[in-house]
Amino acid sequence: MALIISKMKVGNPQMNIIMKSFKSIIIAILSSLTCTSCLEYNLKTLDVFTGADIASAYVYYRYVDNSVTSPLSGANSVKQSTLTVKNNIDPSAGTCDIKASLPSNFPSSEIGNISTGQLVVAVQISTAAIISPTGNSPALGTPADWTSPHKYIVEAANGSKKEWTITVTLDK
Repeated sequence: MALIISKMKVGNPQMNIIMKSFKSIIIAILSSLTCTSCLEYNLKTLDVFTGADIASAYVYYRYVDNSVTSPLSGANSVKQSTLTVKNNIDPSAGTCDIKASLPSNFPSSEIGNISTGQLVVAVQISTAAIISPTGNSPALGTPADWTSPHKYIVEAANGSKKEWTITVTLDK
């Protein structure tokens, strides 16, 4: 390789390609060496969280506002209104009953359109836990039909699981 490089003239396109490749390889090697750790002992043991609970719940209503359009696309804007909620959460029974009502600033033009058939539900769960829908339950955080209860599995960081039933009622 050194012989090939020494026979090439400076400014030669082939030489430039070889040098760029050589620089890229050196940078990659140095980057991989600087991004490693030598620490192998005296590491703290992190807590393994055991909670598989729902701590609180939130309900939102999304709607298209025909009076506001996007300046770029010309499409109507989608707005979101946070509903007032009263949660009744029972960890021992695995139930989360949400009573949602319209806030005082809810758009009057949407009162006739809102129903439990098109709400967005979000929940706060235990630290480091994950939540997954079971059966035909909708993904949380997306508009869905909440006219009937839905079941979810909350899995704690230690692997323990708890089934939860979430029910939403809407008071207009």
